[in-house]
Amino acid sequence: MESILRSDIFFFITSISVIIITVVFLIAGFYFIKMIRNFYKISAIVKNYAENTETELKDIGHHVRQSPLFTFIFGKEKNKREPERNSKKI
Repeated sequence: MESILRSDIFFFITSISVIIITVVFLIAGFYFIKMIRNFYKISAIVKNYAENTETELKDIGHHVRQSPLFTFIFGKEKNKREPERNSKKI
């Protein structure tokens, strides 16, 4: 009789501990999913800012090259021509 009582107590304690561990993992999983979603949103925002910054920097560079002070100091921008290939001079 004592062995049955001991086994019942063991299974009761094991069942309670499994339930508690499962609840802890579910709560941790919930917060982990929330954290991953926040990282995804933050990375999307940073990506948009980086793309906007790239276009703005290109525009600023174009405006600086067209400014009178820049052309006075460095001269006018020269057009680069590619040498013709497969052309033979006779």
